[in-house]
Amino acid sequence: MSVDGRDESLDDGDPEAGGLTSPQVPSQGGPSGLPPGFEPGEGSVPPQREGSVLPPPPREMPAADASLIERMRAGDDTAYEELYRRHADAVRRYARTCCRDGHTADDLTAEVFARMLQAVRGGSGPEHAVRAYLLTSVRRVAANWTKSAKREQLVDDFAVFAAQSARVSEVSDDDTIDLGADVRAMHVAEQSMAMQAFRSLPERWQAVLWHTEVEDESPSEVATLFGLDANGTRVLASRAREGLKQAYLQAHVSATLTDDEECARYADQLGTYARRRLRTRAERGLRKHLEECAKCRLAALQIEEVASGIPAVVPIAVIGWFGAAGYAKAIALIAGGAGAGAA
Repeated sequence: MSVDGRDESLDDGDPEAGGLTSPQVPSQGGPSGLPPGFEPGEGSVPPQREGSVLPPPPREMPAADASLIERMRAGDDTAYEELYRRHADAVRRYARTCCRDGHTADDLTAEVFARMLQAVRGGSGPEHAVRAYLLTSVRRVAANWTKSAKREQLVDDFAVFAAQSARVSEVSDDDTIDLGADVRAMHVAEQSMAMQAFRSLPERWQAVLWHTEVEDESPSEVATLFGLDANGTRVLASRAREGLKQAYLQAHVSATLTDDEECARYADQLGTYARRRLRTRAERGLRKHLEECAKCRLAALQIEEVASGIPAVVPIAVIGWFGAAGYAKAIALIAGGAGAGAA
């Protein structure tokens, strides 16, 4: 069977007729390959097309991150090495925001990868979202360093962030004003409906949204991580964005079912309304409700815009620390945090 599914097996030739026992290139057989009654003459064998070649075999796709994780779990060191090559630069860049110098960032990166290897071999760790897992581990490992002599190797701002973020679980929503802007932003983002919706998605969808929306990488750049080509990655990202909108809608529905019976009547129509597919009569009723209900009106807008909110909300909730350059982003989120939380 050939690569395109065609059967390449041929019958053995007839020895008495000069046939051969191996397959022959078309148009190069002897008289035994001609139809009955055909008298061969000069020029009867059609010439080969000049320059004709067999098509190359299909290129084998690189192993997806998920496949490499499975191989790591089974003890394959080469899979670990490949994951390190794919993600080490990004992890090192992020580690550098926590550390005073590049050598310390290298040490932090090495420890993060070693911990991932230990977790995967122990049956836990990431499945698809390897990059987000590693970046989150940078923050957690560095936070542990603040409790040891390695604290001196971290930038002062990160040490303050680590101490304040440890207090988040101890303070109420009203008391978060005492925390830094970056820690408050992480607290707000973690509680947002957009983040709840994101965490409810399959990990593979979370991973493709992280790379295409948060890190703003093109489908061709991240295709290798998913074992796909660029077009397949584009389709996967599109499905993930649609899934996020549906998950956000479900989070809103869950909230309104317990908060307001009137809102609950219309909540499950918001997704269809956002896609302009609601029937005329139903749309009239929903529009009237939206005129009277600011909460559902805001939700209807955010269902359309939730994908554009991924770059702001998700990385702050997942990672939390962005260094000095990230404070403007954190403060901007705080400024709109009350409205996002109410939605």
